[in-house]
Amino acid sequence: MDKEQIREQARLHRRELAKTTGLSFGTELARQFQANFEVRKSDFVAGYWPITNEANVKPLLAKLHDNGCTCLLPVVIARDTALLFRQWQPGDELIPSDLGISEPRTDKASGQPDILLVPLLAYDSLGNRLGFGGGYYDRTLSELRSERNITAIGIAFSGQEVDLIPNESFDQRLDWVITEAGATAFNVDRVS
Repeated sequence: MDKEQIREQARLHRRELAKTTGLSFGTELARQFQANFEVRKSDFVAGYWPITNEANVKPLLAKLHDNGCTCLLPVVIARDTALLFRQWQPGDELIPSDLGISEPRTDKASGQPDILLVPLLAYDSLGNRLGFGGGYYDRTLSELRSERNITAIGIAFSGQEVDLIPNESFDQRLDWVITEAGATAFNVDRVS
């Protein structure tokens, strides 16, 4: 199967997983994250505001904020560019973008993440990720990794793993995937 065929199947499958996993997902995700990752108060953690059945990271972001971390949300500046990240805290007003994604207001300070929580449609055992096909996270990870150490953690329902995702030269692999059932590290080789 090519990426588009996998993407369409994964989109339908994720919709079913979102229905069956229910409200407990966010709480379990936060618990699994805390059990597997040590985050310092000085760390900037970028999440996302979930859309179209994406795994809900809002409880995790609220917990990280309560623990003193600086939380960021992505902002789409233009197509074919890397994402920008602006600070967010619980209760902040979010504004819908042209793509229908809730983003922090323009008066919020920007920041560079140390940890990036990445939404996905599917992932494989090598850390390959399949998103919606816009390339935003691939461009962003490529740019961030050229400047600093960053940990990319895919956020998924436990049933989103597939056998193999075709990997192209511009695709960026994940360092980890975390689900409501646990966390998996990938041995990711990077070209410097």
